[in-house]
Amino acid sequence: MNVVNKLAAKHSALPKLVQQDNFVGWTYQVGFDAVKVLTNDAFKRAVRGIPHNAFLVATSFDPEKFMSVDEFEQEVLLLRVVGSCPLPHDNDLTRIKVDSAQAIKDKFEMVEKTTDTLTQGQIQYGGLECRILGTFYMQDGVLHLGSDQETFSASARLRVFRPKGEALRLIVNHVDPTRAAQAEELAKAAGMATMPEPIRIGDVRYTSTARLHRAQEEELVPVTIFPQDFLARRTAVLGMSRTGKSNTVKTMVSVVKGVADKSGVKIGQIIYDINGEYANANQQDKGSIADMFPQHTVRYRMVKTPGFEEMQNNFYRQVVEGHAIISKILSEDKANKAAGDVEVFLNASFEEPDQADVGEHNRWQVRVAAFQALLYKAGFEAPENFKVRFKANQGVLDAVKKANASCKDPSAGLTLDDAIDWFVALRKANKESALKSSSGKDWVDTETDAILNMLVNQNKNGIYIRGFKVLVPARDYHSPRRAQEVGDEVYAHLVAGKIVILDLSVGDPTLRERLSKQIAADIFNKSMGTFITGKTPPNVMIFVEEAHNLLGRGMEITETWPRLAKEGSKYRIGLVFATQEVTSMHPNILANTENWFVTHINNANEVKELAKFYDFADFSDSLIQAQDVGFARVKTLSSPFVIPVQISKFDPSARQ
Repeated sequence: MNVVNKLAAKHSALPKLVQQDNFVGWTYQVGFDAVKVLTNDAFKRAVRGIPHNAFLVATSFDPEKFMSVDEFEQEVLLLRVVGSCPLPHDNDLTRIKVDSAQAIKDKFEMVEKTTDTLTQGQIQYGGLECRILGTFYMQDGVLHLGSDQETFSASARLRVFRPKGEALRLIVNHVDPTRAAQAEELAKAAGMATMPEPIRIGDVRYTSTARLHRAQEEELVPVTIFPQDFLARRTAVLGMSRTGKSNTVKTMVSVVKGVADKSGVKIGQIIYDINGEYANANQQDKGSIADMFPQHTVRYRMVKTPGFEEMQNNFYRQVVEGHAIISKILSEDKANKAAGDVEVFLNASFEEPDQADVGEHNRWQVRVAAFQALLYKAGFEAPENFKVRFKANQGVLDAVKKANASCKDPSAGLTLDDAIDWFVALRKANKESALKSSSGKDWVDTETDAILNMLVNQNKNGIYIRGFKVLVPARDYHSPRRAQEVGDEVYAHLVAGKIVILDLSVGDPTLRERLSKQIAADIFNKSMGTFITGKTPPNVMIFVEEAHNLLGRGMEITETWPRLAKEGSKYRIGLVFATQEVTSMHPNILANTENWFVTHINNANEVKELAKFYDFADFSDSLIQAQDVGFARVKTLSSPFVIPVQISKFDPSARQ
């Protein structure tokens, strides 16, 4: 190579894609979408085989004479081997092979000995069917990859090479310059001190059989992902159980945490852990996320457990949220349609009014205290030493005292037992003579009156009603130990850049679903609220295991999860969902998914559904056949094609 061409090759990435020693044949038929390659057994042997789905490159130029290459030829086609194809004279060669085999007298005799050298050379040739994945070319001194072929010459006979080492590394880790520039702008806008570096997730792997292309003497080519691809984006992790989905998710959580630490930006992450494998270490995986980031992880469960926060709200303190949950449960209970006092109670408002409106604020305090007494009557465990306080005018106090002499002044604080007695006495006194406020309004408003009736299981006419008993199904949603609403608390952790794990492996499934949706809705609504006020929402990543349980196909597009998946991006919410079945997922979510990690799928219908997206159709057969753990086909936002990857094993002892 002369000095000029050496300099040209050094300053251009294009010639680096063409490795002369890895020549495998020539194209003999070229179109816009596919090419057919003529290869030879000897060529295959020289490059240690050409696996199914392997990358090949095709070009007409000599990399050692790149400076003198015509502009029209300064491009490299990127190909993927999708199968074999017949040659025009294959029928004749097949007949020769059959005749040669039939002429063998000794079963241990090699077939080659029954054919002449010329014929033997002919039958070594074969055809490869290749899909065109794109075109590499130089523009403004930068390597670009177009996702198609711009034009072709029917008379051209391109030379074909199997890229290895540095050439393959350039191909699988290529990021479009335009996308890289956009990512850099977004990083600056997010306040990142440094641009996140690509993170290694595994190595190139073409087939389940890895005897040659991943042999010890072969260089394993690392595959990296662009961290920016996942922030505020949707990512699918698909595959059968125990084929590496959880390992992939753990790796992604680790990657995002590493990016946050290095870039100086807080990125909150929340994991919906259906099987408890992120919150707890297990024997099948090396460890848990909680083990890896113990100082930055907060774990939640639906039952009281050391080391875990409780997911349930405290209905005594989070009155609005508690009432909303009760209303939701009762509205879904078709067998017990609310009527009368119960319906009034469900439609009551517990939002605190302006304190400047003294009368209305006092009535609100009484209504809240009555609700808390109703909870206690229904068996909701109360916080330790809990008391209710509110003010009552002297006329009300005298009337209540007359109805029950043991009643105390509520402004000094009442235990919940005392509060029940007080409100029962209030109901009796108010029925005898309607009590009034100083302004002349009814002291017991309509909503409070309904609560008092529910407290004694009687309507105003003394007829039995279920009353406080209708609240019983909501008891499991309450925790007396929580001081802050769980959605607010979780969101605060995410804003602070924490990793929040919701361990959903224990507890009632219905409760799990409702609380999960409630927290997801809180995240979505709070981030949206920040956005519409002109402020920048925090970076949040949501990881959902067994996602079909929460993001099912039958959901309405207006429900929380579909909305979060569709609209979350503009509120800087990223969603990663893992599931075994493609068809179980909401179609709108799949249609808006930018990143895909797919391992073994054992169902042809599922693979057929997956084949509708990007170029996954190329891997239809291997996805069903190859069951190797961690063998994934990966498509990311920055890469225009699917890459077959052996995902690295998650290791808590090795921070990214």
